[in-house]
Amino acid sequence: MTNLLIHNANLLSFQEGYNANGNDAIAINGNTIEAIGTYEELKSLIQPETQVIDAGGKTLMPGFNDSHIHIWKVGNLKTFMLDVRGVKSKDELVQLIKDYHQKNPHLQWITARGFNEAAWQEKSMPTKDDLDKASIEKPIYLIRTCAHIAVCNSKALEMAGIDHTTVSPVGGTIQLGADGKPTGILNETALGLVTNKIPPYSIEDLKIMIRACREEMYQYGITAATDPAVDPLLIKAYKEMDVAGELGFRLNALPIILPDGSNDAYPIPKPYSSDFMQINTVKFFADGGLSGKTSALKKHYKNSTEQGVLRLNKDRYTQLSRQCMEKGLGVATHAIGDAAIEMVIDVYQDLCKDFPSVIKRIEHLGLPEKKHLESMAANNIACSMQTIFLSELGKNFIQYLDDDYLNQCYPVQSVLQQDILMALSSDAPVVKNFNPLKGISAAITRSTNEGEVIAPEESISMAAALKAYTISAATIGGETRFGSLQNGQLADFILLDKNPLTTALNEITQIKVLKTFVDGKEVWSRGL
Repeated sequence: MTNLLIHNANLLSFQEGYNANGNDAIAINGNTIEAIGTYEELKSLIQPETQVIDAGGKTLMPGFNDSHIHIWKVGNLKTFMLDVRGVKSKDELVQLIKDYHQKNPHLQWITARGFNEAAWQEKSMPTKDDLDKASIEKPIYLIRTCAHIAVCNSKALEMAGIDHTTVSPVGGTIQLGADGKPTGILNETALGLVTNKIPPYSIEDLKIMIRACREEMYQYGITAATDPAVDPLLIKAYKEMDVAGELGFRLNALPIILPDGSNDAYPIPKPYSSDFMQINTVKFFADGGLSGKTSALKKHYKNSTEQGVLRLNKDRYTQLSRQCMEKGLGVATHAIGDAAIEMVIDVYQDLCKDFPSVIKRIEHLGLPEKKHLESMAANNIACSMQTIFLSELGKNFIQYLDDDYLNQCYPVQSVLQQDILMALSSDAPVVKNFNPLKGISAAITRSTNEGEVIAPEESISMAAALKAYTISAATIGGETRFGSLQNGQLADFILLDKNPLTTALNEITQIKVLKTFVDGKEVWSRGL
């Protein structure tokens, strides 16, 4: 039975060969698209129980799919962790943490995330001495916006057993000051030395975080998402929500294989699939973050001798990836710098001989060379990229990269020209505003929030950006059940107040999601 019919809508979809052909109506039967056509053609499907919505000429399109968003971390900043994104100075940061400490005396640890020292006038990293001003009795763990660098106060270092004699783990660094003692600044795998001491969240805590993020995703029209680094406890939380029918969005979970702070790999998970959740790909980290100068480069960062951090041992990475592929799992690898990208592609090329059809994707692909893109195309390697970084973190890129690197920074146009499967995503909470329309705007304008333009020749069209946030994002996850408006597809779609294809560039981010539908049901409405 047709339970929902929407008519008088401007229908948009981005699969190859799509043409609205004058169609303005869509019929939903249960949780799938039953028919697409004109209202005159479909009105015979209306029965007494059918809900009929006149869209008033508004645009109806598939729900957005964020192919790389740390769902629980976004929710954590709304629930259990102090959000310091947007602080404008070190003094403001310390005062916020101090106030948070005084208001939450019950907390065993103070955890915070989101600072970006490149946006401050002093442009210097906070250290343990700064955090000690907020508290010396309670451990403080402060995560930089990129999540690849953290700062601890003296108490946290003490509880983690870190002192001047502690050896940095492979793929990470414990920064020492001129006095030979730890400054409190850690990067990459060294973060695990401290996070392993922080009391873990419970499954119920994680579910609260997931629900908090889901509500914001609905507001942005996000009906599907990939969480690209889930540990066994988070997998359990997601599965419990899935079995109970509580997820409310299409989830692609990528289990992490090598946790920070440990030389032992997690057990390789079994593939999992349901209407709302799938596990078909695992996750590795090859390097760090570009905005914090820990992405692994072949050359130096501008005005420095730094080249970032290559986190993976190539032989072990190859061995573990092979073991995962033998169990039917794809491999996704975080690789931003050109040195990391080259290593990952070398491994994928080798594995492609035995596993040609298994998912192989690169997360971020920040600074690829032309030869890298050619190899990706030849070996069916896909990518999930974040043009939204250009908006919020572009000031860092301009500060840290020379002109050659800037001109190849997140080169989405070059990627598409090589016919590489490319999805767009946010990597939130690395960015605060994870509205897909913000990422789409950045893909087209290549503009930072401060108005500077990075590699304008890498701009893509609105249609290409929308495709990358819908059907391509589904395809990169091995999904064919949603991502477009087609008969038989799962009924996940959104209603927009404007047609993005005809909206002026400076108004793209002002487009509003009016309604969000998942599984044929309205899950969010602007209430206009």
